Amino acid sequence: MPTETAVRSRRLLAVVVAGMVVVASGVGGWWLINNLGKGPTTPSTKADGPTFQQALEAVSGAVANASGGPWALFSVYGVATQTYFSPNLIGYAHTNVTVNSCGQAFNGLTLWNGTIPLFNGTLNSGTAPFWQLAYFSNASQQILLVTDVLGHTRLYSPIAYPSSCMPWYDFPANTTFWSSPAVIPSVDSSEAARVAWSAALERSETVGDWVTRSPPWTEIITFGPGMFMGLGDVSSAYGVYFDRCGEVGITGIQSLVVTDVGSRGQWLGTANLTHNCALINSGVGAYDAEYDLLFSTPSIGSGPTTTSATTGFQVAIAAPNGTLGNFYDEVGLADWMTSWNLTAPSGMPLPLAQPSCRSWVPSVSDCVANTTGWFAVILSATGEWINSYGALPGGGVGWSEPVTALVSHQQLVIVVPSSWNVSGDTMTVASTVSTSSVIGSVSL
Repeated sequence: MPTETAVRSRRLLAVVVAGMVVVASGVGGWWLINNLGKGPTTPSTKADGPTFQQALEAVSGAVANASGGPWALFSVYGVATQTYFSPNLIGYAHTNVTVNSCGQAFNGLTLWNGTIPLFNGTLNSGTAPFWQLAYFSNASQQILLVTDVLGHTRLYSPIAYPSSCMPWYDFPANTTFWSSPAVIPSVDSSEAARVAWSAALERSETVGDWVTRSPPWTEIITFGPGMFMGLGDVSSAYGVYFDRCGEVGITGIQSLVVTDVGSRGQWLGTANLTHNCALINSGVGAYDAEYDLLFSTPSIGSGPTTTSATTGFQVAIAAPNGTLGNFYDEVGLADWMTSWNLTAPSGMPLPLAQPSCRSWVPSVSDCVANTTGWFAVILSATGEWINSYGALPGGGVGWSEPVTALVSHQQLVIVVPSSWNVSGDTMTVASTVSTSSVIGSVSL
């Protein structure tokens, strides 16, 4: 994405839910209704970015003038994260299809592309540096997406409805309900966040101490049809989620604190749930939560200075003995959970270099080889730049974008100097964490 990296500098298969006592309220949500005791005094508030109403006002003029309308708002996601975060790791109903098709349809900093900007405010403020709003037109049968990122708004070209990018899993059956004016809350996100944070603090015996002592947190403020597995629909007004899945450095089982806020800003309930951030090594059973990257036969391309080997891959689950199971397109695998190694036919590791494309480029051909060694680039299924792997400025090895998801049907491109003979070289992937195993290799 041309401007997202500069902006960022400021800054499950199924979801497993364990130990829940829940009462259904609204469509698809999980809420635990408790009597609140007297909690601490309201903490100070620090804003960083607009509230929902401020973001809505900022984009309303452009939306009103967009062709194909009139446009009705049906989905809102505000994300305030205290560390680097990728929503794609939470998981969608059809993860690889959603990430790849929506990333292609909206090629910019959206929920499906890039790393969300850092948040420097307080989680009770209801502000966020990232807002994504989706609109529907019954007249043209199209979906319009607009973002407000660090105060910069972007209106994307409308896409047909239905299309390959349809992450809102209850929207197709309820377009009239979700795009009705009654869906828009009458109170701003500032009130919803205040209520949600106060509820978490007041339930100190189970939540409050934990949320204040265990940052970093990602706050997701949303309403409309559900998108992420395990978060559900929000039809009453706001759903406010405090989560850690999707954050850089976070894996295993994590808490998910959920609060439902009504249309008048009233507290409707809070739940302290748990869910898996990634497949977990259990050591028992037929399958051991092992990600297996299955590569296609590489294609080799050469130019005056650069040779590249491109291979697609699936993300599958593997049995403990290394054989494949019948489960493909697994979710929860983050780039930072993987290390990559290119070896010569003799088994000798080949030198790793700094990528020449450490931010978005329009074509992988812009990723010119570094004469000192190899680096890798991850592309979407249709060839859009997602991330690059190699030596980092100042030392170390890692990714240009701190956290993005690895999902099936993306592409791995290995970039080497044209003077290298890559025939017989092998790329191997392994895990950087103890909670999940990652295996896979491809010969060039």
